[in-house]
Amino acid sequence: MNDTLVAQAVRAAQAGDQRAFETLFRTHRDGVYSLVLHFMRDPELAADVTQDAFVRAWEQLPKLREPEAFGGWLRSMAMNLVRDHYRRARDTQPLDEGAPFAGDGPDPPAVAEQSEHGRAVREAVLALPEHQRTVVAMHHLEGIAVNDIVDALGIPKGTVVSRLARGRAALRRRLAPYIDGSGGDER
Repeated sequence: MNDTLVAQAVRAAQAGDQRAFETLFRTHRDGVYSLVLHFMRDPELAADVTQDAFVRAWEQLPKLREPEAFGGWLRSMAMNLVRDHYRRARDTQPLDEGAPFAGDGPDPPAVAEQSEHGRAVREAVLALPEHQRTVVAMHHLEGIAVNDIVDALGIPKGTVVSRLARGRAALRRRLAPYIDGSGGDER
């Protein structure tokens, strides 16, 4: 669906046309789900968060001033829901002491290190300011080209490029302990 059709569908949905919003849902569902799944790592949870993003989008749609920016606006909303989920779940998940590691499985320290690195990357991306997080996620996680991000968000190319550069620099700083091989003891 091109930008003109997206903008038309958004305007129609803002006027209460549920079929237009269903078209937006069908157009953006897979991309949003893929982005959320990258962070959630649980297909059912990712599907729930994706659905929540669309529900929230429907509720907030009258406030969207630039219909052409719907895709980026929706992805930002989804990323905020992912961040909120991790913020709530960070300290509330108990350890499952009844599930020992299987003797034939991967080396537990290696699994723990890989899990810790993945968690650190997800937290680092989620800690970026919203405007950087959106372009970093769209470009590096969804594989969307810079020019397509420009079109989706309706912002200048220089702005997208600078947000990507600043986001990458922030990620490098935050993930330096992992990149340098010194572990993740710094916070």
